[in-house]
Amino acid sequence: MSEKKKAIIKSTWEYLLKTGLAKASVGDLCREERLAQSSLYYWFENKDDIWISAGRYGLSKVVDSLFAFTLAHTNDVRTYFVTLLDEVEKYKYELRIAIQITTSPVFGKRMRDKSKDFRLLYEKYAVKLTSIFNCSYLQAEIFIYSMIAFIIDYAIWDDRDKTQMLLDNLYERVIEKITGGN
Repeated sequence: MSEKKKAIIKSTWEYLLKTGLAKASVGDLCREERLAQSSLYYWFENKDDIWISAGRYGLSKVVDSLFAFTLAHTNDVRTYFVTLLDEVEKYKYELRIAIQITTSPVFGKRMRDKSKDFRLLYEKYAVKLTSIFNCSYLQAEIFIYSMIAFIIDYAIWDDRDKTQMLLDNLYERVIEKITGGN
């Protein structure tokens, strides 16, 4: 992908964060970024492709940051579980926009189709976790998908107490066994 297209995707994501998906328009994006619509359509198939590409970029950015946070805490898993929601808080609005695009009746199916490679990313992290914690691949996958569910739930419903209770339960029932309590 060209540097110009990457820059447009990044600025489109920032535009979506500022305006929200419901108020976003290609015309406003072009005015704000000083782009001609014709040049925008040189890089993208259509309006949907613009929003989907930006949503995928934003989701990738958040996923990478949260996995980096996870891997940075493998020596102190308990602290990870206690501080995770503080980290998620930094990305909550971004997650909401990405979830909105992913579940949208207009963009959702194409966004999900274009983002199937996220599963490959999850698999890569599962392999890392198996070696770090000497656990099975299935245990690592259960951890990853549980964390995804808890993070999405928190981003949508904003119920910190409930999500923290679920995290604590996961830690006590599962993670402590895998990590030996570290």
